[in-house]
Amino acid sequence: MTDPIKETGPSAVKACLYEKGDEAGITELFEKVFGRKMSREEWMWKYTGEGERSVYSSVAKNASGEIVGHYGCMVQRAVHRGREISGISIGDVMTHPRFRGIRLFRDLATIGPTEAVRHGIVLGYGFPNERAFRLPEKLGLYEKVEDVFEAGKDVQFHNNLNRYAYRFFPLRYDDRRIDALWEQLKGGFHLTLIRDSRYLRWRYQKHPFFSYELWGLKKRWEMALTGLAVVRRDKDRMLLIDFVCPLDLLAALFQKVDNYAYTAGVKRLVFWLPDYLRDRIIRAGFSVNPAGTSIPRSTIEGYMKKEEMKGKFFYTMGDTDFL
Repeated sequence: MTDPIKETGPSAVKACLYEKGDEAGITELFEKVFGRKMSREEWMWKYTGEGERSVYSSVAKNASGEIVGHYGCMVQRAVHRGREISGISIGDVMTHPRFRGIRLFRDLATIGPTEAVRHGIVLGYGFPNERAFRLPEKLGLYEKVEDVFEAGKDVQFHNNLNRYAYRFFPLRYDDRRIDALWEQLKGGFHLTLIRDSRYLRWRYQKHPFFSYELWGLKKRWEMALTGLAVVRRDKDRMLLIDFVCPLDLLAALFQKVDNYAYTAGVKRLVFWLPDYLRDRIIRAGFSVNPAGTSIPRSTIEGYMKKEEMKGKFFYTMGDTDFL
């Protein structure tokens, strides 16, 4: 990206909604701010990958039309109390160093999410670290819902009843049992993203640079799927990126993932969990510590209140856009 030198300072720019074609400037800015190249294909995957036609991100442009700020809003399908809703997860928040200012940030963080509300989107959230959360909280744009926790344990092999009662096997993304499992379990979630085969294909199979493995869990002598897990190897760790199963089978699923990690030769098994599962996870043999991030909600009028999210929102590492 060529550094804009004629117009500097936040007063020299204007925030507006994304328009088709802006992705070229957004990806250039991403490389300038974060030091990693984002391809147009990655941008398309992230913001339109599930077939979403509307983009509610906001951008800031200087007088020359160069994009110098961005506030990303990724549309997500979710379920709340058994009803399908739409939400936005916030990411790729960035401003060119020469144009940073409180007014500009407030405009960027308001324009896109406000437009999303007008189109029926009712859930707004993200996973910022402490530093990234500080300014929007001070401006009253974010309200912390809860801290995110990371569960971890040294890998071990479980030679017990679950080893023989259940089978853990590679699962195809087009396996019809995935949607049957989701239909069976979705009513047990107060609030979560929809984890059906459409979502899994988009989020994991089609990811532009990470490789994931999809595994199924079933009773040894039956065909029905009783759970699934998405894992990714990260050096000497195995990340349990996502999982879906009944609460009473969590221990069995975790033990199967643990056994797989053991045979793969990794040393540590790690995943994120919402606070309401902490006691259950500790009983399963994991230590639980702060993950260094939190989940806030957008305070713009029309978004779900904190009371509907705190202690009720099921999320995993897969709900972020960076793991």
